[in-house]
Amino acid sequence: MGRLTIVGLGPAGPELITPQTQAAIAAADQVWLRTARHPAAVGIDAGSFDAVYEAADTFADVYVEIVQRLIADVEAIDCSVVYAVPGSPLVLERTVELLRAEAGRLDIEILPAVSFLDAVWARLAI
Repeated sequence: MGRLTIVGLGPAGPELITPQTQAAIAAADQVWLRTARHPAAVGIDAGSFDAVYEAADTFADVYVEIVQRLIADVEAIDCSVVYAVPGSPLVLERTVELLRAEAGRLDIEILPAVSFLDAVWARLAI
């Protein structure tokens, strides 16, 4: 069984990517970005799901399509795949929720990351 590691890119540029996430990306056989339209995605050699966003009618369709493609990819190549999302994978990430529901089919690891909430709280001094 292949392994899917889900990582967060943080809320801004590459300076907020954790060392653990950087190592996972560097070691992966394949890397997918939920979107390449994120400041931290610059310089990461990866495919993206931006075309899915452009082709789908609803966000629900986008999320289902991304999950189906990731599952097929992990099952087909039987190696390590990293899926990178903006912010934290555990904050408001519908694709991550759907992937976690497939935990019986996939070996999934989720690496924590800085979320947009951390940036907002720091800015507001909360």
